[in-house]
Amino acid sequence: MNILLLGNGLIGSHLRDALLMRGHQVRLLSRHAKAHPECEVIQGDFAALQNAADWLPLLDDIDIVINTVGVFAESAGQSFTALHLAAPQALFAACEASKVKKVIHLSALGAAADSPTAYWRSKGLGDAALMQSKLNWSIVRPSLIYAPDGLSSRAFCSLASLPLLPDLQGVRDVQPVHLHDVLALLIKLIEQPIAQQQIINAVGPQAMPLTTWWQQLRQGMGLGRAITLPVAACLQNIAAKSALLPLFQPDSLTMLRAGNCSDAAPFSAILGRAPQAAAPVNGIARDALLGWLLPLLKLSMALVWLGTAAVCLWAWPRADSYQLLAGVGIPEVWQPLLFYGSVAMDSLFGLLCLLDLLGVQTRSWRLQWLMVLAYSIIIAIKLPQFLWHPFGPLLKNIPIMALLLMLDLLSVSEQKPKS
Repeated sequence: MNILLLGNGLIGSHLRDALLMRGHQVRLLSRHAKAHPECEVIQGDFAALQNAADWLPLLDDIDIVINTVGVFAESAGQSFTALHLAAPQALFAACEASKVKKVIHLSALGAAADSPTAYWRSKGLGDAALMQSKLNWSIVRPSLIYAPDGLSSRAFCSLASLPLLPDLQGVRDVQPVHLHDVLALLIKLIEQPIAQQQIINAVGPQAMPLTTWWQQLRQGMGLGRAITLPVAACLQNIAAKSALLPLFQPDSLTMLRAGNCSDAAPFSAILGRAPQAAAPVNGIARDALLGWLLPLLKLSMALVWLGTAAVCLWAWPRADSYQLLAGVGIPEVWQPLLFYGSVAMDSLFGLLCLLDLLGVQTRSWRLQWLMVLAYSIIIAIKLPQFLWHPFGPLLKNIPIMALLLMLDLLSVSEQKPKS
């Protein structure tokens, strides 16, 4: 079949590959999709196609349209109204004019015009626009999707790998669904004569408390059960407003409290089997653990550098610092310059660590490693008493250098997974 696939995110990219493997002809519209040898790729902004006439050239010779476009948070030029309502309305009108055989529209479980969040409301309005059309349509409303290579799924796995799990009070049950089941559903809707004009809630096999799902993620990663700590709703609100945890913004917290469950029987009937568990199978916990250990290590290095600068500048006697510089062989006239230069360098490295923690790859780990190595060599030669000190102040630089080397190597290999 000739298929127009809209969107190249987590679901769109996997669906594209599945359709090509099954011999379908795919025309892909996406803002950022790269050229593909087996499908026609059109670089375009979905949100900019606000009139039916804009869509007609894209629908030439198309049998089925699949819309997977959606955003969870608005940004410049990517509003809920444009992406979830205005552009889909224009698309559906063009599909009617072009005699498209089938439209499959990806929405979200909980979508409705009277939902408590703007995301759900915009999705509900888009669904309503399609339901008012005369098209042969299917609306798929997946629950929270687990995908091994998904950005949010990796974040959830990292959270689940913590030794102490938060038990969010007031949050209702979730029913996460595996990406493979969502893809299987979409393939069946494309290839089989399934009932027209229907809404399908794609959900996992059972509803469960959020902490239970996290424990399942732990089990799938080969980790034991974790202790849970109740977190009151007021503390959740503070954390959500602070924007420290991307997974728990005010809207996502609102949706968790509203609930995200449905009867799995209709979904199972179409699949021809029960949905699979939304958790890793024989997974490895390393990546999940690094998800929170790496930020912790970066923060610890920032504290080392900034703490050292603060101690040198305010806590440690200045005369003693100059005496140490004299012991290294620095002339008295140069000691203030070297002292303040060292404080400035430590402060700079601390700030670079914080920037890297915030997602700005400064690539300063190797420079920090070289600086610690230089400090260690000079002190070992000029001030050997610190090398043989019972507290081991100089020997402690060995694990610090190993840590900096690890951070440097991992920063080079980091790749951003799909959302």
